[in-house]
Parts: sequence; structure tokens; C-alpha cells
Amino acid sequence: MRLSRRKNQMPFGWLSAVFFNILFLITAIVLSLLIYQTRIALGDEFEPTREALAATDEKLGALFADMVPVDADRREFWAAQIDAEIRVDDLISARGFLLAAPDMLNERDAAAVTAAATTDTTGPLDQRMLNAAKLFLPDDVRARYERATGLPDYNPVSSLSEQLRSAPDSEPAVPDEAASQDSAPTEESSTDVNSSAERTSSDSADFYVLGNARDLSFQSAGWVRGDPVDVFALSLSGLGLVARDGLLEGFNPDTGFYEGASLLKAAIRANRLQPEFEALLRTRLENALPPDVLRENLARAFRENSNILIQSDAIFDAFARSTDASELDLIASDLDRIAELSRRRSTVSALTLLGTVTSLRDLKRAELVSMAGGDRAVTLAKHRGDDVLNAAVTIMDWSMKLITLIVIFGVLCLILGWIAVGTLLRSLRYSRY
Repeated sequence: MRLSRRKNQMPFGWLSAVFFNILFLITAIVLSLLIYQTRIALGDEFEPTREALAATDEKLGALFADMVPVDADRREFWAAQIDAEIRVDDLISARGFLLAAPDMLNERDAAAVTAAATTDTTGPLDQRMLNAAKLFLPDDVRARYERATGLPDYNPVSSLSEQLRSAPDSEPAVPDEAASQDSAPTEESSTDVNSSAERTSSDSADFYVLGNARDLSFQSAGWVRGDPVDVFALSLSGLGLVARDGLLEGFNPDTGFYEGASLLKAAIRANRLQPEFEALLRTRLENALPPDVLRENLARAFRENSNILIQSDAIFDAFARSTDASELDLIASDLDRIAELSRRRSTVSALTLLGTVTSLRDLKRAELVSMAGGDRAVTLAKHRGDDVLNAAVTIMDWSMKLITLIVIFGVLCLILGWIAVGTLLRSLRYSRY
């Protein structure tokens, strides 16, 4: 009797084992396809799609709502924040709080502000929201805000180049030897002077913060001579200027490269970069423009050219020859993303956002937050620091292929579980005999 049961059990065990292993192999294949399709569905992390922008905007609103104490009068607290920003002349932050009215006010007031903004169909939505929100301010705060924003020099969206041009770098001190050469150029060097002047005069406002050929020559001379020089800023300026002149073969960056370089140099001046992010960018730039190679080439250029301070071509050539073209794409990509932080906002606002970044991942998050929140993102960056970056959201694209693979994987897992449990129960049942 027991022998008969064992004989009946053997085909079942053999068949279930084969069937289980086949299903397990299929499940592994489906799982690999599922992982692949999931990565495709996720796309680039923090990609500014319409869905990601909407979800990020919603999370920014939640951060504003959390700023209001539980036991506080929401309208009074909101108005007090705006008044405080006006009194310290931070009108961008005040504007951000005004735009956050639907998030910070109570439900009734928020609905009224939203209704007023959507009823008026003239002008951009932000401006309509500002006009509606100002109606809920106390009379004195509203009057103070309108007086401040009505000043002739108030321009919340002035371009980066305009703002940087209004506060140029101080002229570097001219060494005695250079001064004597520069003040009394020879006939042979007159052509070089004219060339340098043409180069300098052709510098547009977009490249102003990067300096010009004359600035680059003076600072390069100081570095070679042993003077204290910020090599990071010097390399950034040199790279931007030689790229502008088309001296880097195969490298033709768009305006984002120069805008990002300008904003980065402004951040260095203002000491607004996080140490971790600055170290990362320095490494990227040093890979593209090795300091040892650059200094050697600059020293050779100075030895071979007596009128180097007025003949900038040799300086530009030294920077171009020192550049590793294979490493340019990485730093160029970083500068393009940094440039996005300055689009349609003031330099101060861009620097506030840039000051929250500690990694390349943070830079992508800052870009998404900036695009989704505008001035609201700047306000949150000022008051919540890098917490604002937590609002950035990555949205998954739920395609039919992905959903199908999930369903198939789930069914296979159920079948495998059923076979495993059935085999276990059957084994326990026969073990009694």
C-alpha cells in the first residue's frame, strides 16, 4: 500500500519540479523586462515634464502651508511675512509670498483669491494672482508694497547680464612692468592693441562677467608670477572667452553655457556655493582645463611674447591648447543647468536657489523646482533652505507594456506560490504514511 502511494507520488513530484523551474525561469525573464521598462517609464530623474511640474508645484504649495503655525491666524501670519520682506527690501521674496496666498490663507480666503485670479483673463496668471492676493493685505502693507514695486529701478526679471554689468569686477592692479608696456606701446604693437580693443569692444553684455581679454591677461600674469589668484574663476573666464572666439574645435556652446558660467562666477564672488558642490565643479573644470598644464602653457607664452599684456592672442591660445576637449561636455552640461536657474529671474534669486545645491542630483531638483515654482521657489529657498528641493518629483509614465508586464509578473508569482504550497502540503500528507 505504501509502495503504491510512493509510485503515484513520484510522477507528481517530478512534473511539479519541472513545471516550477520552467515557470521560475519565465518569471526571471519577465522581471528583467519589467525592470527595463520601469527605467524607461521613469525616464531621466526629475525631468521637467508637464506632470512633474504640476506635482512639484503642488508639493511647493504644501511647504508654504506648513510654514503657518497651527494656532496662528493664517491671513495675519501671511501678511506679516510679506511686510517683513518689504521692510528688508526683498521684494522677490515678498512676491513669492503673495503668489503663495492660495496655499497659506484659510480655505475661504484661498478660494476667493483663486476665483478672483481666474475670473480676470487679462495678463499672465502670476500677475492676476498678485493683483488678487494684494486685496487681502492690510491697507498699510499693500501701500508699502506698491510704493516699493513702483520705484523706477525695480525690475524683478532683469537679465543676468544687465545685473552683472551694473556691478562689474574691480579692475585688477596693473604690475609696474605691464603698466610701462601698456602705457607706451611701440609701433610694432599698435596692431596688437587695435586687435585687443576690437576683441574687448565686441564683448557683449552676456559675457561681461567673464571679463575680457585684458582682464584675462593681467590675471594670468599675476598667477604665473605667484600672486594669489582664484584659479577656478580664472579658468572659468578663460574657458568662456576662448569658446566665444571659436578657438575650441568642435565645441560650439549656446548662450546657456555663458549664462551658467556668469552665474557661477557671481556665486564664487558672493561665496554662495555649498562646499560639496563647489568641490565637484572645481574637479569638473580642472579635468577640462588642468591647472598644471594651463600654468605651464601660460608661462611659455609670457616667455615668448614681450608684449603679452597687450597681445591677447597668445593668452587665448594658451588656454585653448590646455583644454581637454573630451571633458568639456560634462562641465558644459552643468553650466547649462545652472543657467536655467537664472532664466526670467534676478541674479540674487538665482544665487539663492543655487545656494541650496550640494550635488548634481540637487542641481536637477533645483532646476525642476525653479521651473515649477518661480518666485515661490526662491522664497522657500530663503526660508526653508534645501528643504525646497524635496518638492521635486519624478513622474512615471504608466505605459500599457509596463502595466501588462506587472500583471504577468503578478500572475506568475501566484502560480509559483500555489505550486510551492501545494507541493509542500502534498509532501506533508504523504510523510504520515
